[in-house]
Amino acid sequence: MGMTLNDIGKALWKALSAMVTAASGIALCVGSLAVGIATEILLGVLSFVFGILITTASLVGLIALMVWLLTI
Repeated sequence: MGMTLNDIGKALWKALSAMVTAASGIALCVGSLAVGIATEILLGVLSFVFGILITTASLVGLIALMVWLLTI
């Protein structure tokens, strides 16, 4: 019994469906990786800026304490 044109079409359709599924899965993985990297970079920058603000506030408080102690 030979393969009919319908059988060949079904096989090609399954192969195409598998390739599209694999390509979409890879695209989703790459997209989520890009979003994760961008998020980590943004959170790192925000953490760095927050650290600078805390350090500046601490230095201002220390200088204010020293000035206050010198005026007593």
